[in-house]
Amino acid sequence: MIQMKKMVLAGCLLSGMSVLAQNNPYGIKDTLLAGKDEVLAKHLPYGNKQLYFASYVLPPDAFLQKIADFKKEMGPLLEGEKDAKRKELKQKDLDYYTRVKLKAYTSMYGLDSVNMMKVEEWLADNKGTPTFMEKLDSVYKTMFVKKLSPEEKNLLDSAVSAGGNHQEAELFKLSAAYRQWIDDFITKERMTTYKADTILGYYGTNIVKLRVVKEEFADPFMKEYLSYGLTGLVLKMVKDSGEVAKAYSNFMALVTNKEARKNISEVYANMQMMASKAMAPDFTYATVDDKKVSLSDLKGKYVYIDVWATWCGPCKAEIPFLQKIEKEYHGKNIHFVSLSVDRMADKGKWISYVKDHQLGGIQLMADKDFNSDFIKKFNIAAIPRFILIDPKGAIVSGDAARPSDPALKTLLDSLL
Repeated sequence: MIQMKKMVLAGCLLSGMSVLAQNNPYGIKDTLLAGKDEVLAKHLPYGNKQLYFASYVLPPDAFLQKIADFKKEMGPLLEGEKDAKRKELKQKDLDYYTRVKLKAYTSMYGLDSVNMMKVEEWLADNKGTPTFMEKLDSVYKTMFVKKLSPEEKNLLDSAVSAGGNHQEAELFKLSAAYRQWIDDFITKERMTTYKADTILGYYGTNIVKLRVVKEEFADPFMKEYLSYGLTGLVLKMVKDSGEVAKAYSNFMALVTNKEARKNISEVYANMQMMASKAMAPDFTYATVDDKKVSLSDLKGKYVYIDVWATWCGPCKAEIPFLQKIEKEYHGKNIHFVSLSVDRMADKGKWISYVKDHQLGGIQLMADKDFNSDFIKKFNIAAIPRFILIDPKGAIVSGDAARPSDPALKTLLDSLL
C-alpha cells in the first residue's frame, strides 16, 4: 500500500518496468504449464492476467479456498507429465504462480474501483493546494473498504514467502510466474533487509534493488538479467549523475550479452545527449483531426511537451495546472504540446478524452506508445514527463518541472 501511494504521487511507471523489459534480449520463456490463467478464471474474478477488483474484497479464507480448488483442478495436468525433471519444474511453476496471485491479493486487499476513481478525481482537483499533503493519507485510505487483521496478513505473507527459493536458475529461465515472484522478493528485501540503504527518493529505490541483486543472487545469468532491467531504470529515472555513472559502469563490467550491452549503452548515450543540451530529435505525429505535426514545424518558439496517457491518474492531475500555465503564457513565445503515449488501439479513447475535456495546446499521439523513437530518445519510463525545447530546437531540459511545480513558472519567466 505504501508503494501504491508513492506511485500516486510520483507518476505512472511503464508496465513491464521499462522499455528494456519489453525488448529483453535474454531469450527467457514461459513454457512449463499452459492454461493456468484460463483455469484460474473459473475460480476467481480474473482476466487479462490480473485479478479483478471483486477478488480483492473476498474474505481471506474464501480466497485461499479458491486458490486450493484451482490447484486441485490443475493436478491432472501435472500428473500427465512423464519426465520427472519436467514435472518438478511444472509443479514449481504452479506453486509460484499461486504465490504471485496471493501477493497481489494481499497488496490490494479491500481496494474498491469506484473509490479509487474518486481518489483520482480528488487528486486532479486538489493537487497543489496548501492542505494536499496533509489530507492525502486519509483520502488514500478511502480507496480500501476492507483491511486485513494482523493475523490474516501474517498468514498470507507466509503463504507467499515461506519455503520460497530465489536461487532457482533453471526455473527462472522457463517460468514467468517465478520471475514475478523474484521481482516481489527483491522489493521485499529492499524494504526490509536493505531498508536503511534507500536513497534518492522513490526512483532511487532501484539503486538499492541493484545492491539486493548483487548481494543475494549467486547465478550469473540471473544476476545479469535482473541487473539489466534495473540498470535501465536507474539510467532513465535517477537524476544523481554519480549514481547513474556507477550503475552504468557496474553493468558494463558484468554484462556478457551483446544486445543488452548495446541497449544499455544507447540509454546512457541518450542521458548524455539530454545533459549536453543537444538538438532534440524530431518527430512527426498526428492530431485528433489526423493532421501531421513535426517538432521541427514549431521552431522559432520554445516548446513545452507534456508526455501523458489517458490511463495515467497523475498525468490527468497535472492537466488543470497545465491549462492554467497555457492561459497565463498565451500569446508568448512558447508552444504547449501534449503527447499521448496511449496504445494505438486506444486512439478512440484518446480522441474522446481530448474533445470531452476541451484540452488546449497542440494535442498529439505518439505512433508506437512507449516504443516511439522520440520517447525512447528521452529515456521515458514513467509519466507524466515534461520536456522543454528552445526556439532553435535544442534541449533545455529533458525532465522539466511539472506544471504544478512553481519552479516551472520561475523558469518560463526567465526565458520568455
